[in-house]
Amino acid sequence: MTVRAEYDRAAADYDRRWARYNRASLALLRPWLEGRDLGDVVDVGCGTGNLPPLLAHSAGAIGGYVGADLSAGMLRMARAKAIGGTVRTGFVGADAGKLPLRDRSFDTAVSASALHYWDDARAGLAEIRRVLRPGGRLLLLDWVRDPLPMRLLNAWMRLARVQYRRMYSRAELEAALTAAEFRVQAQARGSAGGPWRLIAFDARAV
Repeated sequence: MTVRAEYDRAAADYDRRWARYNRASLALLRPWLEGRDLGDVVDVGCGTGNLPPLLAHSAGAIGGYVGADLSAGMLRMARAKAIGGTVRTGFVGADAGKLPLRDRSFDTAVSASALHYWDDARAGLAEIRRVLRPGGRLLLLDWVRDPLPMRLLNAWMRLARVQYRRMYSRAELEAALTAAEFRVQAQARGSAGGPWRLIAFDARAV
């Protein structure tokens, strides 16, 4: 089953099943959002649209928000959730490696728990860099392979999930960000319960 098909099927029940994980992962990003003026925001791998409510409650000024995701089912949930919200939103069906967005059109990019599905992490990050304005900001969050339980989980998931690509170590993620012309400003680590370990980067386009 492809990533798109899996998430189309899971969309209706996704927020309930993954509520704890979603809370824990977004909490890791919240300190970097609070009171910050973010300008125009693109959310790569936006899923069911959990970021706009957080932006509305935590961030400073926001010009607009565009969520991009492969799954039409997840985008339907995101659009429904955005109705009546205070953030001006739009959504596009897109692969992270080929965003249908203009060069230098966003001030802030966010990608949370999506990179482990990308065919090529460096290419995806370079595509995000393309759509950011000079000095733009990337908040990147994903699983991290460094602890032993996560290395074992990575090996198991690569065997069990055909569409799953891989987890990356901290050093690999730092190298990928550097190759895509980002400079890391800050890092944070967290847990989403069980074996799940997360890492987040606050990086600037250079």
